[in-house]
Amino acid sequence: MVSSYAEAEQRVHDAYVKALHGGTVKPASSVVASLNFALLIGWLFVSPSISELCFRRCRLPVFLCISYASIWNLLYTRSIGVVGSIGVGLNSVLCVVLAVNFILLHDPRTFKRLVLRSDGGPSGADTSTELAQGLDACDGQGRKQLLAWEHMPGNPWRRLLWILDLITSFRTVHWSWSSSASPPDARWLNNDSSYRTASAGRNLSRFLVDYFLIDLLKCIMIADPYFVGYSTKQPPPYLSPYLTSSGALYTYRLLLSTAGMYLAVDLEYSTAALVQVNFLGPGILGLNALPFAFPPIWGNPSAILRKGLRGFWGQCWHQFFRMHFVSIGDAMANILLRNEHWNPCNYGSPDRKPRQDLKPSRARHVVRIVTVFLLSGILHACASYTLLGPAKPVATFLFFALQPLGMAIQHACSRLFAGSYLPSLPDRWTAMIRQAANAGFTLLWLWGTGGMFFDDMAKGGMWLLEPIPVSFIRGLGLSNYDKRFWCW
Repeated sequence: MVSSYAEAEQRVHDAYVKALHGGTVKPASSVVASLNFALLIGWLFVSPSISELCFRRCRLPVFLCISYASIWNLLYTRSIGVVGSIGVGLNSVLCVVLAVNFILLHDPRTFKRLVLRSDGGPSGADTSTELAQGLDACDGQGRKQLLAWEHMPGNPWRRLLWILDLITSFRTVHWSWSSSASPPDARWLNNDSSYRTASAGRNLSRFLVDYFLIDLLKCIMIADPYFVGYSTKQPPPYLSPYLTSSGALYTYRLLLSTAGMYLAVDLEYSTAALVQVNFLGPGILGLNALPFAFPPIWGNPSAILRKGLRGFWGQCWHQFFRMHFVSIGDAMANILLRNEHWNPCNYGSPDRKPRQDLKPSRARHVVRIVTVFLLSGILHACASYTLLGPAKPVATFLFFALQPLGMAIQHACSRLFAGSYLPSLPDRWTAMIRQAANAGFTLLWLWGTGGMFFDDMAKGGMWLLEPIPVSFIRGLGLSNYDKRFWCW
């Protein structure tokens, strides 16, 4: 048992070397592995320079080429590290999702992004920017700052940076194509230095807490053969006297897996905020270094009490890919419900507001939700598929595909119960019962379906991931299963 963690790492390494020497896969570092993103960036780069007829005729062939390159990567590209292995699957799907949005559904040539501009500086005459109304301020050194909307620049270097920002900004808070895009509070510009100073303590403390907790959690996980890829229903030795039932063991591993997923995402987010806002700053990154670019990643858990499973996924859990998935979900609703006002061949301005007479129907809402969860299932299933362990991606896909079913069941039960029993109770009791039922159903549904996702990821070797470079707990000899300071 003491050597199980090292054996698990060696097993994954041997599987990669065997596949590589057998010629069945290519390393993720090869040039061909980046062909899909190179095609996407290249298309976006040249799109302003070609005729409208050529643009319309070429977009479908370009999309098919990007899709082919992404599928090829998914099938034949692998990485020896867990991050690289998951990244192959995620990037293959995300590149296709980006291509759907930026080639088939929208015209990025009409997009604008918010940027900071020095008043009277060299960019003052740049015709690719237009001032955002009513937003000008002074930074900490007395220089006037202007907030401007920047169209796709004509300068090749600036256009490339503009495109890279577009395809890496998944939360899209400063892009005009986002439904939530809005200029930041002017106080963030007027007091830029004070806001950065105030956020430094918060970002640093959050980073340190996440770092310590994920180090501790990793030490707990490597003591359990389940988390290093061994399919076992036996509890770890240190918990065998306490976890005597399969249900208790399942719950323990589910809670530990959920905590690991939460901390990994939160550590990535806190690290990005600390580096961009407090180390690099607006002088290098512009608007991407303002607190405005880092809205809260997690929602209020009270959403679960109010909306149940829908509140958990729609408001409580992170929303990294929401804008891209919802955009495709809306397009699917337009296609399936035959919206005569929508035509994918007729690009519309991202600033154009939805027609007021096209109110979202229940059918449209259902199609959007189902599409979003199917896309999320495909995304995570492909990440499972490219792991080097014996994963079963279908289980991961089913976990996400079943979430809309859970929402439908909860909605039906809620309406049935509300119509039968709640009218006879006092309002105070009605609210308490609703909240308790929402929380109870959400926890029960996630408990019942979560094993499909986390069991698959554990078998694939996801928890062999080393999220931090230095482990103080293991390096100080506080773990019996691994004693490395340096983990990368």
